[in-house]
Amino acid sequence: MFAALRRWRDEIGDTYVLGGVRIVLGFLLFTNAVRALRELQDGYFGDVFHWPMVPEAWVPSRTNYVLIVGLQLILSALVVAGYRARSALFASAVLLAYVMACDRAQFHNNRVALAYYAFLLSFAPCDRSFLVGRPSPPATRVAPLWAARVAQAQVSIVYLASGGSKLFDPDWRSGRVIFERFVLFGQTAVENNVPATAVRWMTQPEVGSVLAKLAIATELLLAVGLWLRGSRIVALWWGVWFHLTIEATSRVEGFTWMTLAMYALFVTPEVRTRALYYDRSRPLGRALARSVTLLDWFARFEVKQSAPGDLERGQAIAVVRRDGTRVTGIAAAATIARCVPALFPLWAPLQLCAPYPRPPPSCHSPR
Repeated sequence: MFAALRRWRDEIGDTYVLGGVRIVLGFLLFTNAVRALRELQDGYFGDVFHWPMVPEAWVPSRTNYVLIVGLQLILSALVVAGYRARSALFASAVLLAYVMACDRAQFHNNRVALAYYAFLLSFAPCDRSFLVGRPSPPATRVAPLWAARVAQAQVSIVYLASGGSKLFDPDWRSGRVIFERFVLFGQTAVENNVPATAVRWMTQPEVGSVLAKLAIATELLLAVGLWLRGSRIVALWWGVWFHLTIEATSRVEGFTWMTLAMYALFVTPEVRTRALYYDRSRPLGRALARSVTLLDWFARFEVKQSAPGDLERGQAIAVVRRDGTRVTGIAAAATIARCVPALFPLWAPLQLCAPYPRPPPSCHSPR
């Protein structure tokens, strides 16, 4: 155990992906501040009933609260731009915690999680990529990753706490809670383009019972599966669909996008270790190359024009995996989906249809 902790403490790697996580948290901090501004239009919580966890004298006046919200907006912009981003993340987490301490009614699981993640990411080198107006040389991105690993642990803690509390709650286990949730938010699901027949099916008590048990098992298994090398990719894929389903059928105030952003921390800290070769003479090859270049937010691929003889007849692209294996067709599509966040939900069905890869006859592995 101590050896594993020392490996965590001493691990270094490319921090490129951390910059993307920082940007998502910055936008979520911005939307949280905008929500607070909208709520102010209906009145300031300090002027009506509130339940502070700190002495009443510490609760800000309306004017000071407006200043706090304005400061949150400025800090979120700094986080997104990457300018003094770590200090801005730390200050944002402190302000979020302070506001929730001033009124228990402000306390929501998604806001607490946002404060936790902002706090932990402030200790990670997340300000070395995705910088507005400034380059990020690869040499400067290699840095310690211990804080990112602690944030990963926080993801598992959230799953354990959520799944464990549901497991010991008879109303959750029986499906009563999830049944009532579908009854309350069924119209929201329909507005999110979930078929009305599917919503009616999910509001049946028997279906609610099955879905509740599936949700509990999912959260508990994700808490462990995200850490195991053999199950990580499957756990990530299942977790993506789990949270997208919640987003489509409930109101969770950005919790889905926050959790999916934190999933990026489980990505191997390396860039450009795969290659995509495309036939420039074919429209399909050019379109696929442009799409991967645009959507490859984790910088997994080097996109290159194929040399004569690199691609077999009729192929528009070929992908060289990290281990040097060359794949084409559905296998290439599965490899791209595995590495490109926007296409990741398609990975499992593509992978099931893909043939086993064969050694490359001509394409070469990227250095």
